[in-house]
Amino acid sequence: MTALMSLHALLGLALLLMVPALALVGIGGFFRPLPPWFYAFLRGVAWVAILQVLLGFFLFLQGLRPKDGLHLLYGLLLAAGLHYLGGLEPGAWFYRGLKDPPRRPEVYVALGLLFALGLVVRVYVTGG
Repeated sequence: MTALMSLHALLGLALLLMVPALALVGIGGFFRPLPPWFYAFLRGVAWVAILQVLLGFFLFLQGLRPKDGLHLLYGLLLAAGLHYLGGLEPGAWFYRGLKDPPRRPEVYVALGLLFALGLVVRVYVTGG
């Protein structure tokens, strides 16, 4: 069980480092289109968050509880948000599924990543 807890903590630390880096680069989306490598990295970080959530819920079912129950909600919202933001790349699954896709999806990605930045801090603070 300690190995799973350590992996959960390590993934959380990775997200705490990667989401601010994504947000910092993503701010450029307010001014210009974001490069394809950015979306690939964003989707990779989203999968790290999804794995983190799955592991967290497994630990929860094993009887380990976060100090604040909102930790679970924040983590789930972060993982889902990153997943959808990664799908906003022009031509990607979420972008294609929109009835009226935005002309400048990178603006929404930049705003979403600023929101994700707040979420990742809340997830980390409420977890311990």
